[in-house]
Amino acid sequence: MGVTSSHSDYKESLPKWQRCEDVSAGTDAVHAGRTKYLPKLTDQTEENYQKSLDRTILFNATWRTIAGLVGMVFRKPPIFIVPAAIEPMLTDVTMSGESLFMVCQDVTEEALKVGRVGILVDYPNGTDEGISIAQAEAAGLRPFIKVYKAVDIYNWKTGRVNNKTVTTEVRLKENAEVAEGEWDVVTEERYRVLSLDATGYRVRVYKIGDKGEEILLSDGYPLMRGKPLPYIPFQFISTDDLTPDVDNPPLIDLVDMNLHHYRITSIKCNALPFAVPTMFIAGNLQLEEGEKIYVGSTKAIHSNDPASHAEYIEYSGQGLGAVEKEIDKAEAQMAILGARMLEPQRGAVESAEGQSIHRKGEESILATVSQTISIGVTQVMTWFADWAGASGDVKIELNRDFYPAGMNPQMLTALLAGWQSGAYSDQTLFENLQQAEIINAETTLEEEQARIGETAPMLTGQENIEPAEPAALVQDNTELIASINALIAKMGEPSTAQPITVTVPDIVIPPIDITAIAEAIKAIPAPIINLPAPIINMPAQPITVNMPEQQPANVTVINGDTKKTIAVEHDADGNITGATVQ
Repeated sequence: MGVTSSHSDYKESLPKWQRCEDVSAGTDAVHAGRTKYLPKLTDQTEENYQKSLDRTILFNATWRTIAGLVGMVFRKPPIFIVPAAIEPMLTDVTMSGESLFMVCQDVTEEALKVGRVGILVDYPNGTDEGISIAQAEAAGLRPFIKVYKAVDIYNWKTGRVNNKTVTTEVRLKENAEVAEGEWDVVTEERYRVLSLDATGYRVRVYKIGDKGEEILLSDGYPLMRGKPLPYIPFQFISTDDLTPDVDNPPLIDLVDMNLHHYRITSIKCNALPFAVPTMFIAGNLQLEEGEKIYVGSTKAIHSNDPASHAEYIEYSGQGLGAVEKEIDKAEAQMAILGARMLEPQRGAVESAEGQSIHRKGEESILATVSQTISIGVTQVMTWFADWAGASGDVKIELNRDFYPAGMNPQMLTALLAGWQSGAYSDQTLFENLQQAEIINAETTLEEEQARIGETAPMLTGQENIEPAEPAALVQDNTELIASINALIAKMGEPSTAQPITVTVPDIVIPPIDITAIAEAIKAIPAPIINLPAPIINMPAQPITVNMPEQQPANVTVINGDTKKTIAVEHDADGNITGATVQ
C-alpha cells in the first residue's frame, strides 16, 4: 500500500481516461499505443505490423469536437467579478504566466475530455502574518492556483466534519525538475498529500527512493493570517457536480467510435497496395543469374518459350466498397455522438426552429458543464481572495450562450412595443438586445444611455434642431403682452377708406380622387411620442381694445366685362345698416 496506493475508482477509470487522452492527442499517441488500439493479424511479423501502423492515420473527430465545444463556451468572454485588490493577479494566477482566462479554458477542455479535473489553491512557503497584500506580493508571497488532470489525482478520502461531508485527503502526482550536476536536469516524480487533521490543513510531499522506500521531502501546515486552514483548498470539478465521485467521460462513446473508425481505416489502407494492377508473367524467360526485368514503355520483355505470356492482374469485387461504407457509417455515428461539425451540410435551408431542435442535445450537456465549472472556479477564487486578504464579492461565470441568437424584425418590433407599453424595464430591454448581439456584451446600460444622450435623434433629411428651453415659455410673458399692446395700438391708427377691388376669374376646378393618398396615409403606423405638456403661467391682465371709427368703404366686383360696385352703409356706431349695388 503506502503513499502511492490508489483509489479503486481511479483504477477502474484510468484505462478510459488514458483512451480519451490518447485519441484526443492524435495519430502519434494512438500509434504509441500500438496493439492496444490496432491489434496484430495472425502470424503478422513485426516489420509488417509496423508498415500497417505507419499506413493508418487517425481521423481525429474527438479532438475536433472538444475544440469546437470549448470554442462555443468561450465565444463570449467569461465574467470575472473579484475584489479590486486581486484584479492585478488575474493575469498570472498560477505564478507561471497563466491567466485566469487560460485556466478556465484548460479546466473546460479537461472536463470535456475525461470528465474530471482538480484545482488546488496554494501559498508559497513563508508566513503571511502581519504584512499587507502589497508587501506580500513584493516578496513573492501571494496565493496561486494549480490545475491537476484526472490521471494525477490518484487517491482521495471524505469524512464528516462539523456534521458535514467534506474532503479529508487528496493525493496528487507531480513532476519536479531536479538539477543533476552543472548542466543536466532530470524529472523526478513526487507525491503530494493534502490532509485534514485536528490541527488543520496539512501538506506533505514524498518521493520514492531507489530501493522503493518512501522519502518525506516536506511537511507543514500552510497558514492564513497566522492560523492553519480548517479545510483543504482543493476543488474537484466534474461535468455535472463538484464532488470527488468519478463519472464517465462525457465523450467516451465518441472516443470508442473514433477508434473503431481508425481500425476500419487500417483495413482499407492496407488493402490498397494489393488493389494496384500488378504484372504477371508465365513461362521460361531464360534469365541469367542476377538479371533484372524492367517494365515500361522503353523496355520489352523477351522470351523464347512459345507458351510464355504476360498480363496485368488487378483487384475486383465488392470488398473495398463494404469497407468504405463502414467508414462512412462510423463518421455519421460520430457526428451523432458529438462531432456535429463533421456532419455533411443539408441541401435545403434548415429553419431556425429545426436548427434549434438539432442542437438541443449537445447544448444541454455543454450548458451543464459550463455552469458546473463556473461554480467550481468561483469557489477556488473565493479561497484565493481570502488567502490574499482581499474582501468583496467573487463570481466567475462562463458563457452559456453558445450560438448567436439573432433577432428578426418582428421579434425586435414586439420587444420595443412591450417596452414602450411599460411591460418591462429598461434593464430587461437592454439585456435582450445584448443577448441578440445588437449591443456589445461588455457595454453597460449606463454607458449606452450616455452614448444616446451625446447624440440627439435626427430625422432623415432634416437639420438637427436644438430643443426649446421650457423655462422660456413659463417664466416671462412681458414681451408677449407688449407685442399684443403694440398690435392694438397699430390697429387704432386712422385709416383712409379705399375701394377694394376683387377680381374673380372664370376657374373650372376638376374633381380630384384622393382615395389612394388616403389609403397610403392610413397605412403609415402612428408614432408613439410622449412629450411632457408645457406649463404656461400667465398673470391675469386686462386687455382693452379701442377700435377707431371706420369710414364706409366701397367694394367693386369685376366679372368679365361686367363691373359692379357695392356701397356699404353704416350707422353712427359703426354698425352695417345696408348696401346698394351700382
